[in-house]
Amino acid sequence: MASLLWTFQNRVTHLQPPLLLALAAITIAAGLFVWLGGLGYKKIMFAAVGVFFGAFCTLFSSGTNWYLAAAMIGIFALLALKLQDTFFILVASAIAAAIGYSMLVRPYFRPSSDIMAVIRQLAIGVPYYNWPMLLAITALPFTVISWAGASALFSSAAGTILILAGTIMALLNFDYPAIGYMTTKQDIYIAGIALATILGTITQLWLLPKISKQFVAAKAKVKKIKIRSGNTEPAAKSVTWRTS
Repeated sequence: MASLLWTFQNRVTHLQPPLLLALAAITIAAGLFVWLGGLGYKKIMFAAVGVFFGAFCTLFSSGTNWYLAAAMIGIFALLALKLQDTFFILVASAIAAAIGYSMLVRPYFRPSSDIMAVIRQLAIGVPYYNWPMLLAITALPFTVISWAGASALFSSAAGTILILAGTIMALLNFDYPAIGYMTTKQDIYIAGIALATILGTITQLWLLPKISKQFVAAKAKVKKIKIRSGNTEPAAKSVTWRTS
């Protein structure tokens, strides 16, 4: 986590203050929207997730290369819109694979320009039982039972990360050393991210559907009153939870 935070800071600190502050505000707003499951507007939510995932991938791979960023943002936005819930599963699987690799494979070999040396280290140096474990960790996100629950969990996690990233950018704009403080309190922040993810999941699965049902019921009641009073104008179409 510490290395990712420092890399993120190094990538964004050279941005102009107005641009950094604007990006922080947009990222926090998008994070809140995604954390709430897009308020039921799934296509807009997945488009936002795709845009920011493409931006972050570009940021960590090549810095602020605007042409590459535009291409990556477009590709990931289209993928997110096309795959929707499956996009979350694929991203979670990639993250799980990266974490599993860093724990199960990376400690057993040293980077080398000799491809045969790398193959030898991977084949002989890594314990054989680590490979099935890595495969199981990578496949774990695909074993979800409830797509609705998985979507709520992953979107709340994505929203939490976006809110955190936006807050870091805002603090950097005011020269507050947020990264240095966070790296000394990693356990606390990881627990905070987990708690925010759980709260977002509960909000999406329990609270927001109830609010949506009450809103729809209120709209239906208003429509009945209008019909009884002789007003036959069609009422506005209500929006229910988890619309496409």
